[in-house]
Amino acid sequence: MHKRPATLFSATVLGLFLLALPARAEPPRVVASIKPLHSLVAMVLEGISEPYLIVRGASSPHGHALRPSDAKALADADVVFWVGPDLETFLIKPLETLPASARVVRMMEGDEEHGREHDKEHNAAKEQHEGEAHGHGHEHGGDDPHIWLSPEHAVEMLERIADVMSATVPAQAARINKNRDRAIGDLIDVDAEVRRLVAPMHDEYLVVLHEAYHHFTEHYGLRDFIALSVTPEHKPTPGRVSEVRKTITDYSVRCVFAEPQFPDTYVRLLTEGTKAYADVIDPLGAQLKPGPDLYPQLLRLMGFAIRGCYEATL
Repeated sequence: MHKRPATLFSATVLGLFLLALPARAEPPRVVASIKPLHSLVAMVLEGISEPYLIVRGASSPHGHALRPSDAKALADADVVFWVGPDLETFLIKPLETLPASARVVRMMEGDEEHGREHDKEHNAAKEQHEGEAHGHGHEHGGDDPHIWLSPEHAVEMLERIADVMSATVPAQAARINKNRDRAIGDLIDVDAEVRRLVAPMHDEYLVVLHEAYHHFTEHYGLRDFIALSVTPEHKPTPGRVSEVRKTITDYSVRCVFAEPQFPDTYVRLLTEGTKAYADVIDPLGAQLKPGPDLYPQLLRLMGFAIRGCYEATL
C-alpha cells in the first residue's frame, strides 16, 4: 500500500484551510484633491488606507490639469474628497462622470454629489470678505474656499471625514475614530502655538499676492491681508499694482508675501523703493511632503513666516 507523500498532504490541508478563511477586505480607495485636505484624510485613515492625491508638488488647484493617472484614480475611487467648485474648478466635470457607486464629498458645504443625502451638519463658515480702506480686499466669489486655513474648520473636516469613512468601512470605525481624536488633539496644540507666534502682528497690515487667507486672519484675530488679486489667474492691472504700492507706503506695511507656486515678479514690483520686507508664505503646503504630517507643518510654517516678518522689521 502506497502512502501519500507528506508534502502533498500538507499542501492539501493548507489549501483547504485558506479557502475556509474569510476573504480579507481590501482597503478603501480614497482620493483627495489638494495637499491640506489629503493630509486631513490621511490623518483619519492612518494605518488603514493611503489616499491618492491629485494636485501634487507646487501646482495650483486654480488651474490644474488632470493626468491620466488622476482620471484612473477617480474612476476607481470609493470616496472622493474635494473642497468644492469654487476652488478645484478642474474637477467639476470629471466628478459628474463618476459611477453612482462613488461617494463624492464636498467639504466646502459638507454635502455629497450624485443625489446622495445633503448633510449640512458640518457647514463650513461662509463669510463675506469685507474689504478695508483703499480697496484692501477683493471678494472671492462671495465665499473664501480656502477653508482649511482655519483650524476650527479643519476639525470640522476631520469629523466629517471620519463620519464618511466609518460608514464606508464600518469594520474600521473604532480605528478611524481613534485616529480622528488623536488628530484633533494635535491640531489643538498646533493652533495654540500658531496663535502665540502671530500675536504681535494683530494690528498690522500684510500684503499677499492673491486672496486666500480670510479664514486664517479671522481665526487668529489678524487684519485681513491686502490681496493684489482675487486669484492667481486674475493678473493685476498696473493700476492695482500702483494702488497696493501706495497702501504699503501709507500704512507702513511691514511685509509682502510671495507664494512658492507663483513667480515673485509682483513682490519685487510691490516692495521696490519701500521699506516692506519680502518673504514667502505657503497656504497649500506646496513645498511639504504629502501625508498626515503636512497639515500641522503647514500651519506652523505660516505662523513662523508671520513671526519672522515681525522680527525682521523691528
